[in-house]
Amino acid sequence: MRLRLPFVALGLPLFLACGSSEEASVGPVDPASKEAALAQLAVACTDSVDDVYRAEPPPEAWSSADRGTIVRCAYDRLVTVEEMRAAFVDNAYVDPGLTTAVHKLRVSYWTERAPGQPLLTSASFYLPITRKGEPSPLLVLAHGSVGVADKCAPSKESEDGFNKDWQVLTYTLAGDGWVSILPDGPGLGTEGAHTWGYSVDEGHTVLDGTRAARKLTKSGFLSEKNVILGHSIGGHAALSAHAYLHDYGTDGEVVATVAYVPIWLSSGAWGALLSTTGNALVNPTLLSVTMQYHYGHLAAYEGEDAATDAFLTEKAQAAKDVLEGGCWRDITGDNGPQTSLGASKGSELYLPEYVDEVGNCGLLNTCDTELAKRWKARWVTDRPAPVTDVPIVLWQGAKDDFIKPSYQQCGIDRLEGQNADLTVCVDPEGDHSSLIPNSATWVRGFLAEKLLGEAAPAACPGIETISPDLKCGAPIPNSVDPNEP
Repeated sequence: MRLRLPFVALGLPLFLACGSSEEASVGPVDPASKEAALAQLAVACTDSVDDVYRAEPPPEAWSSADRGTIVRCAYDRLVTVEEMRAAFVDNAYVDPGLTTAVHKLRVSYWTERAPGQPLLTSASFYLPITRKGEPSPLLVLAHGSVGVADKCAPSKESEDGFNKDWQVLTYTLAGDGWVSILPDGPGLGTEGAHTWGYSVDEGHTVLDGTRAARKLTKSGFLSEKNVILGHSIGGHAALSAHAYLHDYGTDGEVVATVAYVPIWLSSGAWGALLSTTGNALVNPTLLSVTMQYHYGHLAAYEGEDAATDAFLTEKAQAAKDVLEGGCWRDITGDNGPQTSLGASKGSELYLPEYVDEVGNCGLLNTCDTELAKRWKARWVTDRPAPVTDVPIVLWQGAKDDFIKPSYQQCGIDRLEGQNADLTVCVDPEGDHSSLIPNSATWVRGFLAEKLLGEAAPAACPGIETISPDLKCGAPIPNSVDPNEP
């Protein structure tokens, strides 16, 4: 006679069989094993990690129901607490206190640009051994700048990649038990040009992360609640997703958005830096960022073959080779355009009409030509108005020397002027990246409040800790009108 007894370990049924002629037993599944992770999934996860990035034709009869559909899935590894802790130690950051190892999977899923224009994105999915909540809420994470070359995709963790910032963001949260998905973004690892700072691609990819995670996992594994969190240009992605919440939709409810030092000043900055006046402000990093911005936007709006159309003819191919050949460290700073392309200002890299027409449009809002009007419209698209019924928390480091507090105030003015439900928090000692682990206790408390129904954390330090009358300090126009950049 066989006796069938159900036992649940991490959602796995265990069956015990006994009899007079044989004894068989199956012990509890090791939660750190690959099998324990795969048992939580609703799809096969048998692809190789390299196949995750392989091009795939979209469904022939594409519809919005295909958003978030998993195309490929590969089990990567168990990321130990010790490995995660090293990301903080190596960068001399505060250890936020990590409590659990996490399984990392790599997936690809469908997202959508314009209606009927599907794109493939890769992502990392982090499944902690010890999870917050059962069913667990979901965090959708948006990473900071890494470059636009395929090898820079955070999910690949290339030795050439800029892994510092996204690791700190991800490990602070996943290592505390929060189930998380971190999209790479279309064209970063997958086919096509990566569209740095393009709100449509960023926002849709993040929102489709809510769909992908629920299509990846078994029914009931995830709760209906989500929070979006993003850092730097990922903060821009998070705020873009927030703006599209009602129009584009999600799977489950997004109950809050957390943006760490978001780049939410006018995208007209990437025009202004090309102007003659902009020569006094531009540096190798900022010139590299303008290259990434225009390269991806031209590919998105005018086609992949047009990606280099803003550059001087004699430097167009070299610019593409630089962008597609290196990651953040390789294309900014000392290794940036001055070294790689002999360009230290816009006129040494960009066509004259970009320097004059697009440059002055961004700097002075003098946008009389067709080219200038075209780019102004794109800048407007890249700072969409927030929905007003979902809270936003914006974290700023007082010692950030990249997105300075006065620059951030421009974004704060924009959000407040558009009636966002906004809370601004300041890390007095934080710079562009260290504020993530520094603020971990408060952010985790906020997540526990919104996602698990726990008590709210004490009020965070506000912007008045920097200056009681901080003013927008970007030398370009800053409007709260959603029809202006």
